[in-house]
Amino acid sequence: MTHRFIAACRREPVDRIPVWMMRQAGRYQPSYRAVRANVSFLELCRSPELIAQVTLAPIDEFGFDAAILFSDILVHLPAMGLDLSFEKGEKGKGDGGPKIANPVRTRADVDALKIPDPQKDLPYVLDGVRAIRKGLAGRVPLIGFVGGPFTVASYVVEGGSQGFTRLKTMLWADPKAAHALFEKLTQAAIVQIQAQIAAGAEAAQIFESWLGELAREDLEEFAFPHLARIAEAVKKTGVPSIFFSTGTTSHLERIAKLGYDVISVDWRIPIEDARARVPGVAIQGNYDSTLLLGPKDNAVARAQAMLRAAGPRPGYIFNLGHGIQVGTPTETVKAVVDAVHAFTWK
Repeated sequence: MTHRFIAACRREPVDRIPVWMMRQAGRYQPSYRAVRANVSFLELCRSPELIAQVTLAPIDEFGFDAAILFSDILVHLPAMGLDLSFEKGEKGKGDGGPKIANPVRTRADVDALKIPDPQKDLPYVLDGVRAIRKGLAGRVPLIGFVGGPFTVASYVVEGGSQGFTRLKTMLWADPKAAHALFEKLTQAAIVQIQAQIAAGAEAAQIFESWLGELAREDLEEFAFPHLARIAEAVKKTGVPSIFFSTGTTSHLERIAKLGYDVISVDWRIPIEDARARVPGVAIQGNYDSTLLLGPKDNAVARAQAMLRAAGPRPGYIFNLGHGIQVGTPTETVKAVVDAVHAFTWK
């Protein structure tokens, strides 16, 4: 049996529209906060048992049509030689942004980076994938993921989440170093996602969250070739690939040529426009996560309106334009999931 999520990725007919939500395992859930009360974020990311527990919780609680591995796009950086930490957030609630004590600033820094060996350096991620698959018992498929080269580089070069100035300047001031950096981060992404798939991930999402920072000519030189290579590497495994970015809807037709099966779009474009512009790929998205913070009735009505706008053509997955926000009421999430599942064109 092909799960409806996998079928939608392949633009095949489904019995009902599949729904999952980015950051569906996270701080809005009491069950997640209970786990985090006892461990740090990195400790959670390095425990296969806890990875499985928090990944499975939203499937049990809300009935999503896909699970996504609980991890982080930067979890491999220590294996590459970078000193990664997550600072405590305000009053110890959750985590602040990532911090890298030895950021990459020169060509020598780039040359010193190692390509991780997932089996040796990230066994807890792969064991987590296996534990999730066992816990899912075939109920829904599991999505693995990695960060895209530009997005990971933005943390690696800036030293955390302070912006993009140093990285974007590197593109023009030292393009050879930038290309070398993106090459290593691309290799790191490929070996990680291939290992996740070999361990049991049934789809792969590439989070290139900050790609909208780049002009088209810079995308063509520094981003798109690497992203096409990652798409090709996933394609060889036989599982569907999903490309996620924000602020890039003006490049939608070009992105559709990178080789991904699904493009996840943000709320800055009407869903019907996205589907019309790139009919050759499946579309995922693009509900504004802030709607989930408002009145439940409005959140449901807006979801239903988006489903009608997406149209009945196969190849659509309901998701958010970005991740679920802290403070989102769980009852609103459940109401929206139920509304998506109840929606029918008959």
